[in-house]
Amino acid sequence: MNEELYSEQKIQHRHSNYLIRLEHEKLEIDQDLEMTASIRLVFYTKDEAGEIDRPVLDVIREDTSLTESQKRNDLEMFRTRVWKSSTRGSMVLPTTGELVYPDEYGNYPEGAITQLQYWQSLPATAFPGETLAEKVYSALLVNMQEIYDLQNI
Repeated sequence: MNEELYSEQKIQHRHSNYLIRLEHEKLEIDQDLEMTASIRLVFYTKDEAGEIDRPVLDVIREDTSLTESQKRNDLEMFRTRVWKSSTRGSMVLPTTGELVYPDEYGNYPEGAITQLQYWQSLPATAFPGETLAEKVYSALLVNMQEIYDLQNI
């Protein structure tokens, strides 16, 4: 599989008429197996049917009606963002994988496990697909959505 991995979900940007597409950037696995995932948030225009059409940055660069100052501002406003999430130091509920945080005394809820333990305990059947590559892609899509949900713009 050599194609680009991205989420099929259409996310409406709250402050413009553009859509955001979550795209997989990379997954890093450290020697101790802790993982850091990176996703790109890319802005797109909509076609007539409201589907993802063209990258907004291309549209801005090609717009001859904009001044250089307007282009600079728009390119900055709608630049591709990269968000990261790491399993390192993260604790979750074992039944849902939901992140949990310590109370004011530094204690986590009873039964909380590390996020790495959670990901390692999931059976292969938890993800759709026949091949290992398909299952890894499915897991990455789930992780991309989690990163977005945690850092929602």
